[in-house]
Amino acid sequence: MSTLQTPPTVNRLAWHDEADVLGVRIRVHFFDPAEADAAPDFVGRQLPILAGSGARLLAPEGLRQPYRAGALLAQPDAVLAHGDGLLCLAYKGGDGRLVQRTLWQARWRVDVMLQCIASAMAVAGQTQKPTAALWRGANLLAQFDPGVAVLECLATNVGAARHYWREPQVVSPAQLAAFCEPQLRSLPGLAASAAGIGSTDRDDSVPD
Repeated sequence: MSTLQTPPTVNRLAWHDEADVLGVRIRVHFFDPAEADAAPDFVGRQLPILAGSGARLLAPEGLRQPYRAGALLAQPDAVLAHGDGLLCLAYKGGDGRLVQRTLWQARWRVDVMLQCIASAMAVAGQTQKPTAALWRGANLLAQFDPGVAVLECLATNVGAARHYWREPQVVSPAQLAAFCEPQLRSLPGLAASAAGIGSTDRDDSVPD
């Protein structure tokens, strides 16, 4: 399975805040949802920080193509080409509630983050291109830059997760995330950064 690598151009974008959560560097960009939703193109609507950047969808809007790396099978909401790499984007689900700038860390859901990273790993594994993991909420765009411990946990537990979920051939990003999250939370070096951070306990400010 290819190692997930965020394209350098993504790290240099105009992010408003960032924090380390459970071994993952999260960068967030807040935007006006009314302004974004009125944009004439997909990139402007779903990735307002990249409006006018030349990023382009690899498949027609709404068509979720499968990506597979070993026994990990993902169907991201969208995959876009950007520079020399790819963007793996999740944006469906949720109830449209806004995320407050001062509360986004406390209300963040780790399972959503890990699912996005696992999906990007499948894309990177199949395409062999640097791939950024992104999630778009009602008024927030997040980019996830996982550390070595997170990548190793996800990559080395695909088979174990498939066995745990009794799947005959493949495991989904959601299943892999659910299997790995308790292991990551048990690591002393990572647990402190996730203390009080949401998990599979439902929080309507972050979608499934």
